[in-house]
Amino acid sequence: MFTYLRDSLCISWLKINDLLYTVIPGFILIFLLVVGFVGEGSQQFAMLANSFDHGHTYFMSSIGGIGQDPVIYHGKQYWDDGFFPAIILMPFEAFFNLFHIFFYQGYIKWILVVITLYIIYKLGLKFKYNKKDSLILSLAFLLASVYMGVNTVSSGWLFAQIVTTLILFLALWEYFNRRRWLLLGLYCGLLFLTRIPASIIILFFIAEILLQKNSIKQKIINLFKLGIFGLLAVLLLGAYNYQRFGNPLINGNSHQLISYSALQTRNMGLISLSHIPTNLYTFLLRGPLTVLKNPSSWSLKFPYIINNNLGTSVLLTSPFLIYLFTKKWSKYSLEDKLLLFSSLLSLIALLVYYGDGANQFGYRYSLDFLPLIFVVFMKIYKKHNKQLTLGMKTLFLVSTLFNFYLVLSYIGFLN
Repeated sequence: MFTYLRDSLCISWLKINDLLYTVIPGFILIFLLVVGFVGEGSQQFAMLANSFDHGHTYFMSSIGGIGQDPVIYHGKQYWDDGFFPAIILMPFEAFFNLFHIFFYQGYIKWILVVITLYIIYKLGLKFKYNKKDSLILSLAFLLASVYMGVNTVSSGWLFAQIVTTLILFLALWEYFNRRRWLLLGLYCGLLFLTRIPASIIILFFIAEILLQKNSIKQKIINLFKLGIFGLLAVLLLGAYNYQRFGNPLINGNSHQLISYSALQTRNMGLISLSHIPTNLYTFLLRGPLTVLKNPSSWSLKFPYIINNNLGTSVLLTSPFLIYLFTKKWSKYSLEDKLLLFSSLLSLIALLVYYGDGANQFGYRYSLDFLPLIFVVFMKIYKKHNKQLTLGMKTLFLVSTLFNFYLVLSYIGFLN
């Protein structure tokens, strides 16, 4: 009788465990996917795709003024971000145009999110996690990190981060499997045409080629395969810039219509060491905003805290990263160290840039390197644990719920 009760309690606990760590995050993910599908947001890439379909590099209709970040040049509006996300949308825009229907970014964004979820799941299996833990890990990246924010509103800036994150995980999956350098070079090229700081991952691949025990001839061949699409991407972006602004090195940032406060920051330089303190503060220390009963009181009222659109510390939105600091540097493999070093270079490139990603949830620019760090986390955690511990799964769940609470105010559901 005692054995039966014990077994029954164990089975019941396992079912509750599944509910807590997979079903609840799953429902939250579905909710966010729906919000991202039906919400229109800013459709810069969809509108740019429509322009491409008509043979133009400028917007055929105005995307708006301050707040939409248009690049004003010779009476036309352009977009300063990389153009690859618009290329993805071109066939859909062309088809829907036949029926005079506008194709919103949210119509396809959810597919990219689901593919990202699947790739992380497959990486978990590759690193010898069981199926349940692999699923929890994939949900954790999507929900217990800054990624939750870009998986909400269907805006151009966030769509670019969705595309960037997917390409980074595709590149990492290819690296840990077949390692075809030509394909990895293509991924790096596409990253360069989407988010330049994310393309710094190519330095990790270059280092891996140089460290391989191959002949010098084979290393040169592999470097050529890796670099050919990267070089092509640089030439394409240069030609794109030259066609628009008459200079292959100008992407339009200096002509962007932005708010007065942003303009004051940009006047300090597009790229400057003076931007590091502010960006580093956002990356590591900036917290949510408090909701006061009145301006002269320190007493809080519901919902007590809300999202800070200027950004929120990565340690608050992605607290699992703290685990990496619990292991000695000597415990990391050379491969892990190179991934982290590549991430550091991406971070430095972001810290010296005048923009900080606002309006945003978390520090969304960190997605330019967060997939690399997450892979290191998966590897080092598996090295020291047979499976995800109850504590880590609980941390993922609490982080998911905390992020969701802040995201509700970010998307206007809770203010």
